[in-house]
Amino acid sequence: MRVLLLGCGDLGNRTGQLLLQQQHQVWGARRSLNRLSSGIQPLAWTLPEPAPQLPQLDYVIYTLSADGFNEDAYRLAYLDGVQVMLQSLVRQKIAPRRIFFISSTGVYTQNQGETVDENSSTQPLHFSGQLLLQGEEALHQSPWPVTILRFSGIYGPGRERLIRQVRAGEFPAATPLKYSNRVHIEDGARALVHLLERDAAQQPLDDLYLVSDCEPAPLQEVTGWLAHQMGLQVHPGNQVPERGGNKRINSQRLRDTGFQFRYPSYREGYAPLLDATAS
Repeated sequence: MRVLLLGCGDLGNRTGQLLLQQQHQVWGARRSLNRLSSGIQPLAWTLPEPAPQLPQLDYVIYTLSADGFNEDAYRLAYLDGVQVMLQSLVRQKIAPRRIFFISSTGVYTQNQGETVDENSSTQPLHFSGQLLLQGEEALHQSPWPVTILRFSGIYGPGRERLIRQVRAGEFPAATPLKYSNRVHIEDGARALVHLLERDAAQQPLDDLYLVSDCEPAPLQEVTGWLAHQMGLQVHPGNQVPERGGNKRINSQRLRDTGFQFRYPSYREGYAPLLDATAS
């Protein structure tokens, strides 16, 4: 299979390496082409700029991230970039089997500890969720099959913000409980490749999956566990700044495809990160 990763950052590079292991041809587009992983063929295309000549493709994976948390950056990445990509594919008569788009569970605004799945309502109140949803809708109007993957908070090597906050003594207030959701970046890449391989094998694929580990947990529980592992005292009262609301993401639809999380909860995921950051 011939796969293009648009916005080939950390998640894209990890996905590309897994695809290469499966003997796929992989192209990656990003600003700094020298930061592409070995084996990924560089493509000089910085969205939303016009596309260069593209190779014939079986799959496009859109993993572009916004340059900043502001409306202009989100519009460029998730709406303008999507529209330019679709126009480029049409203009160059490229017909991918499917497009995969990395979105976010931030499109959900449930905030009372509700369980959220693919059938839950999306009524984003902020520009970030609104523009992500507009990008999703633009993709669904394209002539090709599309699968949206809404990721919860990605963590992993180089993404240890919560560990740093706990080390600095920053803890959420003891009440009210605030449910948090996360997915290890390695599992995120594995889920992407799993779904692509499933589609390539002509197995049924839905148009939407939530990508989050198997155990939503109160932020108070997670930070308390981290503190215990590091031998630190918990001092509740200083609310950790945290986007994402208060909801419980249910990723059963993804697991029903046969996907198994390597890091099914925060404990399995954070333990090796604690070891790595302590050394």
